[in-house]
Amino acid sequence: MLSKIILVVVDGSQPAKKALEYAASLASKNESRLYVVHIIEEFGELIQRWEQHDSYVDEVKRLSKDSLDECESRARELGVTKIDTIEEEGNAAEKILQIAKDKEVDTIVVGNKGLNIAEELLEGSVSHKISHHAKCSVIVVR
Repeated sequence: MLSKIILVVVDGSQPAKKALEYAASLASKNESRLYVVHIIEEFGELIQRWEQHDSYVDEVKRLSKDSLDECESRARELGVTKIDTIEEEGNAAEKILQIAKDKEVDTIVVGNKGLNIAEELLEGSVSHKISHHAKCSVIVVR
Protein backbone atom coordinates (compact mmCIF):
# COMPACT_ATOMS: atom_id res chain seq x y z
CA MET A 1 0.00 0.00 0.00
CA LEU A 2 1.29 3.44 -0.94
CA SER A 3 0.96 5.93 1.91
CA LYS A 4 0.28 9.41 0.56
CA ILE A 5 -0.52 11.17 3.84
CA ILE A 6 1.45 10.12 6.92
CA LEU A 7 1.10 11.36 10.47
CA VAL A 8 3.91 10.77 12.98
CA VAL A 9 3.53 11.40 16.69
CA VAL A 10 6.50 12.89 18.54
CA ASP A 11 7.02 13.54 22.24
CA GLY A 12 10.79 13.59 22.71
CA SER A 13 11.04 9.92 23.73
CA GLN A 14 13.47 7.52 22.08
CA PRO A 15 10.65 5.45 20.51
CA ALA A 16 9.17 8.67 19.06
CA LYS A 17 12.54 9.54 17.53
CA LYS A 18 12.61 6.11 15.90
CA ALA A 19 9.04 6.64 14.69
CA LEU A 20 10.07 9.95 13.11
CA GLU A 21 12.96 8.27 11.29
CA TYR A 22 10.65 5.52 10.01
CA ALA A 23 7.89 7.94 8.96
CA ALA A 24 10.30 10.33 7.26
CA SER A 25 11.92 7.48 5.32
CA LEU A 26 8.49 6.23 4.25
CA ALA A 27 7.35 9.75 3.27
CA SER A 28 10.54 10.44 1.33
CA LYS A 29 10.34 7.11 -0.54
CA ASN A 30 6.67 7.63 -1.49
CA GLU A 31 6.81 11.43 -1.91
CA SER A 32 4.11 11.63 0.76
CA ARG A 33 2.90 14.52 2.86
CA LEU A 34 4.15 14.18 6.44
CA TYR A 35 2.37 15.65 9.45
CA VAL A 36 4.60 15.80 12.54
CA VAL A 37 2.32 16.06 15.56
CA HIS A 38 3.11 16.91 19.17
CA ILE A 39 0.36 16.93 21.78
CA ILE A 40 0.74 18.88 25.00
CA GLU A 41 -1.13 16.51 27.26
CA GLU A 42 -3.58 17.37 29.97
CA PHE A 43 -2.21 16.99 33.45
CA GLY A 44 -3.81 15.64 36.60
CA GLU A 45 -5.68 17.87 39.01
CA LEU A 46 -2.64 18.40 41.26
CA ILE A 47 -0.51 19.85 38.46
CA GLN A 48 -3.27 21.89 36.82
CA ARG A 49 -2.55 24.79 39.15
CA TRP A 50 0.95 25.06 37.66
CA GLU A 51 -0.60 25.18 34.22
CA GLN A 52 -2.27 28.43 35.18
CA HIS A 53 1.08 30.18 35.55
CA ASP A 54 1.91 31.99 32.32
CA SER A 55 5.61 31.22 32.61
CA TYR A 56 4.92 27.47 32.85
CA VAL A 57 2.57 27.50 29.87
CA ASP A 58 5.02 29.58 27.84
CA GLU A 59 7.90 27.21 28.64
CA VAL A 60 5.92 24.09 27.71
CA LYS A 61 4.86 25.67 24.41
CA ARG A 62 8.42 26.82 23.68
CA LEU A 63 9.76 23.31 24.29
CA SER A 64 7.04 21.85 22.06
CA LYS A 65 7.86 24.28 19.24
CA ASP A 66 11.59 23.57 19.57
CA SER A 67 10.91 19.83 19.40
CA LEU A 68 8.71 20.21 16.32
CA ASP A 69 11.32 22.41 14.63
CA GLU A 70 14.02 19.77 15.28
CA CYS A 71 11.76 17.03 13.94
CA GLU A 72 10.95 19.03 10.82
CA SER A 73 14.65 19.64 10.18
CA ARG A 74 15.46 15.95 10.60
CA ALA A 75 12.64 14.94 8.25
CA ARG A 76 13.92 17.38 5.62
CA GLU A 77 17.44 15.91 6.03
CA LEU A 78 15.90 12.52 5.23
CA GLY A 79 14.36 13.86 2.02
CA VAL A 80 10.82 14.82 3.00
CA THR A 81 9.63 17.80 0.96
CA LYS A 82 5.97 18.06 1.98
CA ILE A 83 5.90 18.49 5.74
CA ASP A 84 3.67 20.26 8.25
CA THR A 85 3.96 20.44 12.01
CA ILE A 86 0.96 20.47 14.32
CA GLU A 87 0.82 21.25 18.03
CA GLU A 88 -2.36 20.59 19.99
CA GLU A 89 -3.32 20.51 23.64
CA GLY A 90 -5.45 17.83 25.26
CA ASN A 91 -5.80 14.08 25.43
CA ALA A 92 -3.08 12.71 23.15
CA ALA A 93 -4.93 9.72 21.70
CA GLU A 94 -8.14 11.65 21.07
CA LYS A 95 -6.33 14.59 19.44
CA ILE A 96 -4.20 12.35 17.23
CA LEU A 97 -7.23 10.39 16.04
CA GLN A 98 -9.11 13.62 15.28
CA ILE A 99 -6.17 15.12 13.37
CA ALA A 100 -5.81 11.89 11.38
CA LYS A 101 -9.48 12.05 10.45
CA ASP A 102 -9.43 15.77 9.61
CA LYS A 103 -6.30 15.48 7.44
CA GLU A 104 -7.46 12.23 5.78
CA VAL A 105 -4.31 10.44 6.92
CA ASP A 106 -3.82 6.93 5.57
CA THR A 107 -0.93 5.92 7.88
CA ILE A 108 -0.12 6.85 11.48
CA VAL A 109 3.38 6.10 12.78
CA VAL A 110 3.88 6.09 16.54
CA GLY A 111 6.51 4.86 18.99
CA ASN A 112 5.57 1.97 21.23
CA LYS A 113 6.13 3.97 24.43
CA GLY A 114 5.99 7.64 25.26
CA LEU A 115 7.19 9.86 28.06
CA ASN A 116 4.05 9.63 30.20
CA ILE A 117 4.69 6.38 32.09
CA ALA A 118 2.11 7.07 34.83
CA GLU A 119 -0.74 7.48 32.34
CA GLU A 120 0.30 4.32 30.50
CA LEU A 121 0.03 2.33 33.72
CA LEU A 122 -3.38 3.74 34.60
CA GLU A 123 -5.08 4.09 31.22
CA GLY A 124 -2.99 2.25 28.64
CA SER A 125 -0.52 3.63 26.13
CA VAL A 126 -1.34 6.21 23.50
CA SER A 127 -0.04 3.83 20.81
CA HIS A 128 -2.39 1.10 22.06
CA LYS A 129 -5.41 3.42 21.95
CA ILE A 130 -4.50 4.70 18.49
CA SER A 131 -3.94 1.23 17.05
CA HIS A 132 -7.35 0.09 18.30
CA HIS A 133 -9.41 3.13 17.27
CA ALA A 134 -7.78 4.54 14.13
CA LYS A 135 -9.64 4.21 10.84
CA CYS A 136 -6.35 4.01 8.93
CA SER A 137 -3.21 1.87 9.08
CA VAL A 138 -1.07 2.27 12.20
CA ILE A 139 2.61 1.38 12.41
CA VAL A 140 3.98 1.01 15.94
CA VAL A 141 7.77 1.40 15.97
CA ARG A 142 9.89 -0.28 18.65
